[in-house]
Amino acid sequence: MAINTQIKNPAQKQIDPNKVLRFTKGERLSHWVHAIAFFVLLFTGLGVLSTFFQPAMLGVGGIQVARLIHRGVAVVFVVVVGLMFFVGNPRYHWEWLKSVFNFTRADLQHVTAFPKEFFGAHGTYPPQDKYNGGEKINSLITIFGSVFITLSGMVMWFATSFPPGLVRWAYPVHDLSMIMMTAATIGHMYLCLLHPDSNPALAGMINGYVSTKFARSHHAKWYDRVKDEQNNS
Repeated sequence: MAINTQIKNPAQKQIDPNKVLRFTKGERLSHWVHAIAFFVLLFTGLGVLSTFFQPAMLGVGGIQVARLIHRGVAVVFVVVVGLMFFVGNPRYHWEWLKSVFNFTRADLQHVTAFPKEFFGAHGTYPPQDKYNGGEKINSLITIFGSVFITLSGMVMWFATSFPPGLVRWAYPVHDLSMIMMTAATIGHMYLCLLHPDSNPALAGMINGYVSTKFARSHHAKWYDRVKDEQNNS
C-alpha cells in the first residue's frame, strides 16, 4: 500500500512510496557519533588497559597519545550525544528514551521469540513499535553502559579529587561496562550487517529510510501509526 507523501512533519517525509522514514538526521547523527566514538574509545582503551595491545598504539603515535585521544573522544562521546537531546531533532531522542523504558508484553514476547530469528529461523511475535523488544534491551545496555563508563571514567581521570576506595572501584566498573557494551555491539553489528532478516534496517541509519515491507514485518505497530498520521495530515 502506498503512503501519502504530502506531509508536513519532517519525521514523516516521504521520497518514495515504497519507503518510510525511520530515523531523522538528528537521530542518525547521534547514532554515528556514538558508534565512532565508542570504537575509538575501545581501541585506545585496550592499549591503556593491557600491554598486549600497546604495540597497536604506535599507529596513533604511542600510548601517551592514545591516552590523550581517549580522553578527548570521551568528551565527544558524552557531550555531543547529550546535546542532541536539546538541539537538532530533540523530540525523537526523548521519544526514544521514553520508549526503551516502557517495556510492554509485546516487547517481552519479541525477546522470548527472537533467539530463533537470531540463529536463522523465523520468530513469531506480535506487531512491534518503532523499537522492538530486542532493540529496547540493546538501548538499555547502551544507556546504562554509557552512564557507568562515563562516571567511572571521570573518577579515574580526576582520581586525586575522589576517595581512594572509590577510585579503586572505578577501574573494574569501567572495564565491566566496556565488556558489556562491546558484547552488545558485536550482536548489533551481526544483525545489521550479516543477518538476512535484520540487515535491511541498516539503510535507516544511513539515509533514514527503510522499505515499507521491512517496516510492516518488523515494526507493524509503528508503521500503521505513521501511515495513519500521514493519511490524516
